Amino acid sequence: MSTPPKAPQQPEQKYPEFKFRTKPVQERSIWESYAGTVSGLYHGITAFAGIGLLVSDKLEEIFPSPKETAPKPASSSSST
Repeated sequence: MSTPPKAPQQPEQKYPEFKFRTKPVQERSIWESYAGTVSGLYHGITAFAGIGLLVSDKLEEIFPSPKETAPKPASSSSST
């Protein structure tokens, strides 16, 4: 008797690899880890400063600073 032709087996279905993360931590160099950390830190500081500028403007509208009269400078023209 002849055996039926074997159908090619389909490979196991794996989850697709996402490349948005470059490499696992164990495979990164020190520079790659450092650059990502520092970049995140700088972005966080910049966002914090920007929000602080916006909030300070709104607070100044709510609580205006007292009007101080600046002393007038002495006139530079002197009579001789």
